[in-house]
Amino acid sequence: MADAYEQSGRTRQKRRTRNALKAAATELVAAGRQPTVAEVADAAGISKSTAYRYYPSQELMYAEVVFGATVGSGRTAIYAAAQGGEEAYERLDRVIQADHEFTTHHERDLRAALRAFLLLIESYPDAPLEPSHRVQYLTLALAPVADRIPEPTMRRLIAALSLCVGVEAAMITQVNNQLTAQESEDVKRWAAESLLRAALAEDVGQTG
Repeated sequence: MADAYEQSGRTRQKRRTRNALKAAATELVAAGRQPTVAEVADAAGISKSTAYRYYPSQELMYAEVVFGATVGSGRTAIYAAAQGGEEAYERLDRVIQADHEFTTHHERDLRAALRAFLLLIESYPDAPLEPSHRVQYLTLALAPVADRIPEPTMRRLIAALSLCVGVEAAMITQVNNQLTAQESEDVKRWAAESLLRAALAEDVGQTG
């Protein structure tokens, strides 16, 4: 997220500086590290004082670099799962499984990104947020039944299904409820199928 500093004067140079910091941070994270802003500055060959103008804290750096680049690029499999096949139940089930695998693989980074995201919206409440990935791939998965479910019900269904994916769902099922990773996946798949069946049954009740 560009701030007032980046938007005033020498914008091209500042954009190059930000890109250099992002590239350095991405490389360090890909190597399995959780770099500080100072470490990223050293890796990019940029002064620490300059780096802190772009990323005042490690958390804000994670919000943009880790979540937006390293983690975000790994969602390809989830989007692919959402678009394969004709049956909504099958597509949704594959999405839950793909999301579970993605979350398990990136759990440490996703937890860090979640903390960063909460700090970001607290520090910058008016900042524009990127479209939600989970809403987008759940919408794709439900495309085969989009004409059978009224738009208000579909919005509510997607909101409910959003509780079945992401690192938050993994934390609630595995930490709060002390389930194994496999039990967590099974619960999320069962809940997602139940929600879709309930939405379709609700539609039948209204039109029958």
